[in-house]
Amino acid sequence: MGRTRSTTIATRALIRPSLSGGLALAIAACGAGEQGSTLDAPSLPLTQRDSGDVVPAAASDDGSERALPAPDAAGIASVAVPIGSTGFSRGRSTAVVKAPLERVRATVLSFERYPEFMPHYKKCRVLGRTPAGGWDIYMEVSALQGAVTMWARVEFQKPVLVDGVETYASRFVAGNVKDLQATWQLEKIDARTTRVSLEVFLRPKLPLPKSLLNAENLDGSARAVASVRARAEQAQDGNR
Repeated sequence: MGRTRSTTIATRALIRPSLSGGLALAIAACGAGEQGSTLDAPSLPLTQRDSGDVVPAAASDDGSERALPAPDAAGIASVAVPIGSTGFSRGRSTAVVKAPLERVRATVLSFERYPEFMPHYKKCRVLGRTPAGGWDIYMEVSALQGAVTMWARVEFQKPVLVDGVETYASRFVAGNVKDLQATWQLEKIDARTTRVSLEVFLRPKLPLPKSLLNAENLDGSARAVASVRARAEQAQDGNR
């Protein structure tokens, strides 16, 4: 009991500065581990994509994550979305991006480049396309200041277009968390502006208070949206 309580307290103390959205939320599930260890990570063979070999996104030369500046969260609207009567809620954040829809879509779907602009991502690989037309994705993120590495395999389903809104939903396949869901929505405002939103839910294996998990899901969605916005707008400025 004492060890569980001390581990929980230590984890809570490290959660706030470590979360950054998307799979990075999974670091809340970490307990103690050896330095640089990967918890139960599978040996997944890399397959070829439609356009060629899978190439892992760039990381630091020593394999550690790069230090990324904190994205600007100004102008991002966030709301907690209750999940029935469970006491859990998804975090949903929305922002307007000063870039065309095509640019924002390319940023959201540039999975292999996530380590370049999504904090704490070490690897993100496209293992292949699913029979239904989605993407089979393997992700690794650092946790607890690099003490452990979290992993997950998710299926990003092919987009659904309803009333001008593109929706990209993920399905959790495997990993060392209980559940991980993310849904991106993109909507064209005009030729140069796009509305982007992310709804995310992470349920870790570590027994943390629901209020803390809900707050971190909310914060994580905002950070992920801010990172995508910054990346898309930077790319847009470079093309002018």
